[in-house]
Amino acid sequence: MNSPLLSYAVCRGTIAFIWFYQGLIPKLLYPHEDELAMSMAAGFSHSGAVQLATIAGVLEIAMAVVILIFWRQRWPLLLTLAAMVGLLAFVVLVQPLLLGGAFNPVTTNVAVAALSIASLHLLQVTER
Repeated sequence: MNSPLLSYAVCRGTIAFIWFYQGLIPKLLYPHEDELAMSMAAGFSHSGAVQLATIAGVLEIAMAVVILIFWRQRWPLLLTLAAMVGLLAFVVLVQPLLLGGAFNPVTTNVAVAALSIASLHLLQVTER
């Protein structure tokens, strides 16, 4: 297997894993207090925040599947890149205290954005 293809697979697979994990664990299986706090800070009730977390979890798992199904398509990576910027901006505006925590949205979102950029580049390289 050539190196760019392996690197592409690692990057894209990692992005899919992160979408899947973030949808399943802190949203669907064990709704995390930070997830709920962001929604409540935006004006949702606790039950509304739980419902929003459930919807977001399903959408994030769906995004993981899309990343894998559309393996040679750019748009899921571009959508991921835009989502990371948008979701980080949302945290900055709604719950900026989360930016100082361990394993915070800055590190996660920047890493996923970087993996998306690397994947886009590697996809271009593998198409030559």
